[in-house]
Amino acid sequence: MKEKTLKNIGILTLLFTLSGCLGLLHEGYREWQEEVQLNDGRVIVVTQKKKCSSGYTGKEQVACIARETWLTINLPDFSDQPITWHEHLKARVINVDQGDLYIVGFPPTGREYELYEKPDPPFVAYRWEKQMWVQIPFEQVPESIYDVNMLYEGIPPPGIKYLSLEKKASKEVNGKPTYRPWVRRIDPQRKLNRY
Repeated sequence: MKEKTLKNIGILTLLFTLSGCLGLLHEGYREWQEEVQLNDGRVIVVTQKKKCSSGYTGKEQVACIARETWLTINLPDFSDQPITWHEHLKARVINVDQGDLYIVGFPPTGREYELYEKPDPPFVAYRWEKQMWVQIPFEQVPESIYDVNMLYEGIPPPGIKYLSLEKKASKEVNGKPTYRPWVRRIDPQRKLNRY
């Protein structure tokens, strides 16, 4: 009887451990720092934090769909304090144009596309105004910042906690020859056919 009880306890412990590990695969946080070049020539360091869940993106099964994203930057010409942007989007662009700071995000799945009321084109834009992020119509995003300067994928390759410009431009990261033009540049003519 004792052996059977111990065996059952062992099996239950194993099942709870496995379910806990599987839960970590389904939802968790990833954080890293990334160098980003602005149009004015400055290179800033952006801290990205993402709340991930695994799932189907509409094309493939992935380990990290960024259900929430936090970007934190230090730009003293805009704020004495660190500036944080927090949305349910994948950040594509953070840039400066004519004294204004912008972020443009993209919904990672249909769930976020619905949440942001099916934007057309499928980008959601923000401008830093009076010490806060204000959502703006896409038409107000200057064309001079359409080039994507953030990490193209949702998360960096495993083990990378600091993504330099050089590493980001490499073939393992943003320099993959298989990337289509719409990944490299936001396009107001872009239509979504996957949602």
